[in-house]
Parts: sequence; C-alpha cells; structure tokens
Amino acid sequence: MAIDVDAAFESYETRFVQQFGDKPVGAFGKFGSTMVQRLSREEFEPRLESYLKWHAECKKLLGSGATISDVLVMEFEEAANWLCIEAPNLLEMFSGEVGDLEESVTSTGSHAPSKG
Repeated sequence: MAIDVDAAFESYETRFVQQFGDKPVGAFGKFGSTMVQRLSREEFEPRLESYLKWHAECKKLLGSGATISDVLVMEFEEAANWLCIEAPNLLEMFSGEVGDLEESVTSTGSHAPSKG
C-alpha cells in the first residue's frame, strides 16, 4: 500500500502545532524523550520512511514471536517522536509473560515490581 506523503505531512503539521504551537520550521520541542525540530516537507519524508521501516520491523517480530531488543524499541520510539506520534510501549505490552511474574520490564529496560 502506497503512503500519501502529502497527507501524512499535513497530519504531522497538525500534530506538531497542537503539541508545540505554531513554531517556525527548525524550532525545537521535546516529544516523549526526544528533542525534535519542526520539519519541512523535504525533511519530513526521510523521517516518515524511518518510522515506517521500524514500524514494519516491530510488526514482523511481534507476528513471528521473536524477541524485540531494547535497541529496536528505542529506534522505533525515536522515529515516532520525530513525527509527533506516541509509540506503544512494546516492552511493557508483554511484561510478565517471561521470567518472574513479580517483575516487569520498563521502557528503559530496568526492572520494576509489577502492579497486581
């Protein structure tokens, strides 16, 4: 399925303005854990391609039951942040499925007591 990059850019522009106000291209803001800049249309396309690549990789690994590494999660989250999209917390989605059920893995890879 082809992505309508122009429509995706318009959606990004709306999200950016809602999050940070109507700042000029190149202005900084912090989305999630990432300092991001307002992107021009030309800067947006490679960021969108990066997000789509990491999204597809996560989806493939989740579908196959393979392990998702911390690095993959961080890359996916950063790519989503640049587009002002809140990525799902992939590590916490599966906390408690492996290992000690009294612990869960946080998004930083550290362990925290489970709530239950």
